[in-house]
Amino acid sequence: PYGLRATPPLCAAMGCASSKRSDDVIQPQKETPAAANGAYYPAVTKPVESAYHDGNNAPSAPPMGASVYPPPYGEQARYPAMPSGGGDGGRYLDPNALPTAADAAQLARRAAAGTADRVVVRRIVLVDPVNAVGWLGEPRTRTGVADYTYKREITHTGDLIDATTGDRIGKIHDVTPHRADPQAGLRLSGPNVFGKYQTVDGPEVTLGSFELDARKLTVSGTAASVAVRLVYTGACVHDAHIFHMGNGWADHFTIAHLDGFLKFSLSPNNASGSWENRVEVSSGIRDKDFEPGKMYTIVAVCTEEGRMRLYVDGESCAEGDGLAALPEFETSRTRKEAWCGRFMRPDTSMPVRAGILSVEVFDGALDDATVRAEYSVREVYADVG
Repeated sequence: PYGLRATPPLCAAMGCASSKRSDDVIQPQKETPAAANGAYYPAVTKPVESAYHDGNNAPSAPPMGASVYPPPYGEQARYPAMPSGGGDGGRYLDPNALPTAADAAQLARRAAAGTADRVVVRRIVLVDPVNAVGWLGEPRTRTGVADYTYKREITHTGDLIDATTGDRIGKIHDVTPHRADPQAGLRLSGPNVFGKYQTVDGPEVTLGSFELDARKLTVSGTAASVAVRLVYTGACVHDAHIFHMGNGWADHFTIAHLDGFLKFSLSPNNASGSWENRVEVSSGIRDKDFEPGKMYTIVAVCTEEGRMRLYVDGESCAEGDGLAALPEFETSRTRKEAWCGRFMRPDTSMPVRAGILSVEVFDGALDDATVRAEYSVREVYADVG
């Protein structure tokens, strides 16, 4: 099940370690693969002070168009940390847990109208790979990176930036620097992608990925939600992973195309059986039914009780007991890794044939009303030829 060919004993033998251990890294021995337009520079091993391309000078992707997708749900203000030992006696609320002014005003209006049925959930990560990207002037290639069954190289070509704070929230791997089409998103497969991965079954595949800063994905409990806006460029196949975060084989939160359908999977922490007690729900939507060139929004929700919900374009398409069906379970508040475009194991990952418009992670469970209001179907199409 789930398309993985390895078993937990293999994981145990290898210590469930991250695929990027420092002792597996060999210093770069060669230059970054050259792009056709000469965008690459020799690999380096130390930080680059002025690292990013001027956006106006970056190589062009397909013709640009006006941005057509609305801003993602609930812009979040950045509040200063509460001072320790401030003598407030605990009478003040944690400012990082407060809703934004706009959300608070909306809740007040809905409460006055007797319709306050939406729950405001704090967004902890917003990835905008179209407008908030810093492409490296000198991409950084690492060779000898161990990924379970073989060693390979990986090229860090750009950073994902938090548009409100300027902080780096992730890395772009194996994608040629270019200006992404705001209608089609930043593609994780296709002519601008060059990452070579040997699959466990033998064939070599080419894919790009986002590696998110897992330190920013800490949640308050079991509940979490992920919303991804994307435009498919072709039919995805088994093992195409749109989003994954976890701790080795434990604490999985995964949205993927598996066995011909879009699915949402969870696993508890190691103390609760991790991979052996994984659970999933299927959308019932076949891979081939996702129309190339059309924007879709996929939302996966895990409630505090461990129940699972999966939505496509604001409509509920799957729901299940999930982890709540286990006699008992625990999950971890933190994750060690998070990816968009691949699984924890690249050798069991197939290319995601899509352009990513946005990725949002929430500390808590989005409710039905919020998903319908913020992520409903939008008849938006892009040229993905």
